[in-house]
Amino acid sequence: MESIIESLEKFGLTRYEAKAYIGMTNLISGKAEEIARASEIPRSKIYNTLKQLDKKGFITITHTRPLEYHVVPPSEIFKNKKDELIKELESSQEKLDEIYNDNISEIQAPVWLIKTSENIINKEIEIIKRARKSINMRIGFLLEGEGEALIKAFKELPRGVPIKILATPECYIDGEKLEIIKMFEDAKLDNLEIIETDIKFVKIVIRDGKELFRTIVKFTGEEKSILPETSVGVQNRYEDICQNFDERFLNQFNKMKTKKSKKNKKRILLFNIIIIMDT
Repeated sequence: MESIIESLEKFGLTRYEAKAYIGMTNLISGKAEEIARASEIPRSKIYNTLKQLDKKGFITITHTRPLEYHVVPPSEIFKNKKDELIKELESSQEKLDEIYNDNISEIQAPVWLIKTSENIINKEIEIIKRARKSINMRIGFLLEGEGEALIKAFKELPRGVPIKILATPECYIDGEKLEIIKMFEDAKLDNLEIIETDIKFVKIVIRDGKELFRTIVKFTGEEKSILPETSVGVQNRYEDICQNFDERFLNQFNKMKTKKSKKNKKRILLFNIIIIMDT
């Protein structure tokens, strides 16, 4: 009983209110005197206690003479409170993230080296989750399990955060072919644009133009298969450097996008000419 009272107090109830609600879960409905007896609350306190429970949504009142009080099911109460708590936590996190991201660039942050494939992927995901304005990536290769992790993180980003990727069509991991562009296209993300280019040995994540993460790795064989155990990540939070990389990326991306658009128009025009000639 005491632990339940303490839990209800965390929802903003007083001790009397918690005891009255517990008593009402036994009665389901009743008059003030009945509830006072079931809850072991003085009669002088019960009316105000029930009035407050009604205001807080734990009970409802039927305005008969005398008044009839009805308990709101605990499942409904806890669901509503849980939803309120989640919304409150998400709102607080968003506000704190904004403060953090606005100020982190003002700190003379060092450059970090991250080793092992698992740690590199985890760091990339951590950076992506902080995005509020943009994610720009050059992907010349992927580590094992990295593509799936990136797609999952992209899906969890707030709506309206654009993702732009310049990627090589494929890479090899321990001799196994991985189709990079197809993987991201199959994810069907509305906020993702991906353009094919030849950047086999480069992988960079740029978050909001404020944070950069670059991965380097050794390759082997004719297929240039990745050696995951050699991978090293470099995290950089110097804003001038990050902005420079971001601007260069966007310039290249927009040029490639325009070039792709022109090619598509030429193909459509040629296709229409062929149709006309055949008719």
